[in-house]
Amino acid sequence: MIRSFDLRDCAIIYRLSPQGIPLNMEMALITHTYPLREALYHMVRGGHTTTYVWKSSERDSTGFVQLRVREGVPHAQLLFISNYQEQLTADSTLSWLPLLEAITAEAGRHGILSLEAEVEEDGDELLLLREAGFVVYTRQDIWQLTTPPANPIDLPLQPRQSQDDWDIQLLYANIVPRLIQQVEPHPPLSHGESWVLREGDELVAFAHITTGSAGAWWQLFLHPNAQATAETLIQALIQRHPPQPDYPIYCCVRRYQSWLERPLEKVGFHHNSSQAVMVKHTVQRIERPVSDLSALMEAKAVTNGQTGVVQRSQQVAPRSKFFKTNPHQQPDEDK
Repeated sequence: MIRSFDLRDCAIIYRLSPQGIPLNMEMALITHTYPLREALYHMVRGGHTTTYVWKSSERDSTGFVQLRVREGVPHAQLLFISNYQEQLTADSTLSWLPLLEAITAEAGRHGILSLEAEVEEDGDELLLLREAGFVVYTRQDIWQLTTPPANPIDLPLQPRQSQDDWDIQLLYANIVPRLIQQVEPHPPLSHGESWVLREGDELVAFAHITTGSAGAWWQLFLHPNAQATAETLIQALIQRHPPQPDYPIYCCVRRYQSWLERPLEKVGFHHNSSQAVMVKHTVQRIERPVSDLSALMEAKAVTNGQTGVVQRSQQVAPRSKFFKTNPHQQPDEDK
């Protein structure tokens, strides 16, 4: 059984939070994660984050999941998950599978088409999510900076304006693989602050910065033809948001932009961690042929305007209805 969080679940969330697993690195690194606080806040104020509480049919296993729906698109990020089993066994990790299946079905019922989770490349969570039907869509590296460079560089960065959005979307479409765009169709624009860099009339770089109580989170999108500008761009951003020893900058670099790692390292960033970005779709394409329309056409006496003769329709090729709960998609991994 799975249901939305309410006040009677406060004790469960509080008890299970210490043994939970964060599945979104941005939230885990730049905010102090308190699942109960998040659950209460969004229950009262609303928003895009939802908490679900789950109990197994035998009542011997309890858990909860927090997820955030991407604004404007039917896709969601898993933020945090925790599970407790009364009696531990040799295959106790399998007790997570019914919880993951339940949240997949619940998300599908609410019109969410896919779930995304970020897990450590060498962690047990990757194998667990694969068992639950998640697949690797891409991988990412997190780079960290705690001390600003000695020689800051000024670059004509401009705050993003609404008239920049079309060029940002075009840059995003040219950088991000189409497989990733299926679950992340838009660049981040709805929260935080954004900066753009133009060379003449062409937008060559877009930077998005989110700040939290424990650090700042960067996402950089730089045109491959402007790689020579990468180091200067990074230094200019640091000048606007310098890090502190207790307030670092974290820069997320997806593997399809791995060439950004060298400029980050030259400026002073060091490698923090690596994750696999995993996705599970809540829908599956199924083929279902429609009935022959010939009889219907004849019954309605559809005529040819020139001859007045009733024409029989040709055989209709099978068409598709698209959605069925709980799929097993098969994209190529590690693209």
